[in-house]
Amino acid sequence: MGAMISIPLATTRPPRAFGDAAAPRAVARGWDFLGSCPAPLRMRMRDELADLLRERQFKGAERLKCCMPMGHGGRTPMERLRYIRDIEDFPKLLASSEHGNAFNRAFHARHVETGAFVAPQPSGFADAFEQAGLIDPKGWMGVYAVAPFVLLVDRARLGSRKIPQSWADLADPVYRGEIALSGWRPDGARHWRAFNQFFLVAIARLLGDRLLRAMLDNLAGLTHSAQMPRLAGTPNSLAAIYVLPWSLADLCPRRDRAEVVWPREGALAFPLWLTAQAAHRERLTPLADYFFAPATARWLDHNRYPSLAPGAAGLPDQARLAWPGWDFLRARSAAAEIKRLCALFHAATERLDMGEVSCA
Repeated sequence: MGAMISIPLATTRPPRAFGDAAAPRAVARGWDFLGSCPAPLRMRMRDELADLLRERQFKGAERLKCCMPMGHGGRTPMERLRYIRDIEDFPKLLASSEHGNAFNRAFHARHVETGAFVAPQPSGFADAFEQAGLIDPKGWMGVYAVAPFVLLVDRARLGSRKIPQSWADLADPVYRGEIALSGWRPDGARHWRAFNQFFLVAIARLLGDRLLRAMLDNLAGLTHSAQMPRLAGTPNSLAAIYVLPWSLADLCPRRDRAEVVWPREGALAFPLWLTAQAAHRERLTPLADYFFAPATARWLDHNRYPSLAPGAAGLPDQARLAWPGWDFLRARSAAAEIKRLCALFHAATERLDMGEVSCA
């Protein structure tokens, strides 16, 4: 009989990477790192960041206070950031895919505009990102990937009409009642509670109000963007033309009846961004570097979220991108402009609900 081998058993729990069991849910203050990303990426990104954090802890590195909510309804820490006044309360590294303002105007003027925040943005990204204006000229915000919005065209429903090749084509009356945008509202509600405000802003900046209004006149309806690839090319298809993220459009399995179109003016690039407090940048470099690491870039590119990591190749050949620009986001008039564009949208959807927009 051979010698017995003693197998040591773990007697302590592995270090906790995210959150604090004693912290109130959705608190926004006091984090070294606070992150969010689109839902399809969230599980993997959170797991990989957790592995990175635990590895550092096992090696004796400083334990960082980190939070990356998985999303279970209710208010999130991201929604509370704009109430923070003291820079010491603000996350030292913030990564987000939220389109809302993370800084109130007083905080922005006092801290962001005076250089307290920097973009951990390495060089070596594809030219299309710089040509679209995604690289912050002020050096305050970094972009590590984009969610490009493209067209998913149901060729069967489109029939003999030409396949649109540009955003401007969507203003043609030939597509009346054939365009679907993403949106959600409770049953019986008058207004859509969630809809693609980014599309409204990006198209208005790219093509102007006249063409945006014409596109809205061509609406067939709204549905959740995750439903669009399931509907396109089926007898239950809501529209001939869907506007949705490339990551979802590429999932449509009926390529004999549905086609992904990258518009001529450029896909509408929704940025996934991050910023670091300059005073804490060095101690948080390992976390910031994760977002631009080759391994991260590969899986982001594979999932159709083109990465800005050096040497990443997630964009189609000759692809262009369109984006409203940092100047628009930072303009004092931006909030009023978004409100005005939302009013145009609500007017169009009210006509749709009243049957004034014909649907095939």
